[in-house]
Amino acid sequence: MNTSNEITISANEIIDDSVLDIFYTEEHIEAALTATLNHIDKCLESDLQLPYFADITDAQWHSKPKALDVYITNDSEAQELNLEARGKDYATNILSYPSEIPASVIELMPTLPLGELIICHEVIVREASEQNKTIAQHLTHLLIHGVLHLLGFDHELGQAEQDEMEDFEITILKGLGLPNPYL
Repeated sequence: MNTSNEITISANEIIDDSVLDIFYTEEHIEAALTATLNHIDKCLESDLQLPYFADITDAQWHSKPKALDVYITNDSEAQELNLEARGKDYATNILSYPSEIPASVIELMPTLPLGELIICHEVIVREASEQNKTIAQHLTHLLIHGVLHLLGFDHELGQAEQDEMEDFEITILKGLGLPNPYL
């Protein structure tokens, strides 16, 4: 497996650079991405199918570095994006935009683009406080959650899908030494 993933981090100009330097480092995002992909790779050995990458060959999946874009924003922009994308008029913690690039195009690319995660820092800070978690701990959980969405897993499809996603998250977080976020 190739682990040299490509991560691009950008932010709304309102987000202070110190926030990016503290919470949104490439190392933090890479750790969550790598832990998630390593767990999914183990599950693929047991015939797990990736909903958004069903047309990708095993060789393409395992040989190509994954590319992930992360954008950090504030409440107002997150609310606008959530309304546009999901018809929900509030700022949400994370939005996931899968790449949706056809397998025939991915075959020609040096990386396998997963998509983009839009993270609302203000919501993450508020939720972490409400849930008695550190910001870093909550952010790690949401990064894992978002990457799973980029792979095609969706907890909103039903109880079985929700259980599957939560099981993935709990296991991945445990591997990172973090507690179950659902307790």
